[in-house]
Amino acid sequence: MPSISVKELREKLPLVRSELKKGTTFLIIYQSKPIAKLTPVDDIPVGTEATDADWGAATLDSWEEEPALSKEELNYYLSLKPYK
Repeated sequence: MPSISVKELREKLPLVRSELKKGTTFLIIYQSKPIAKLTPVDDIPVGTEATDADWGAATLDSWEEEPALSKEELNYYLSLKPYK
């Protein structure tokens, strides 16, 4: 199973999506530690749209506290140029 950092996931999402379609499962790494597996979903018909109810209506408001950005994430977002 290939591993990919959160930063790489953001930067290479189209490639990751195509690999997921092929059946590849990824191990997600954050701050040098594995945090999740990203696996393809085979049982959802094409054209089906997920709703909040499908995922338990999980929102940022339901978390106890907002997750802090890592130094790597903060530097990435600060390096972005504003959209004009």
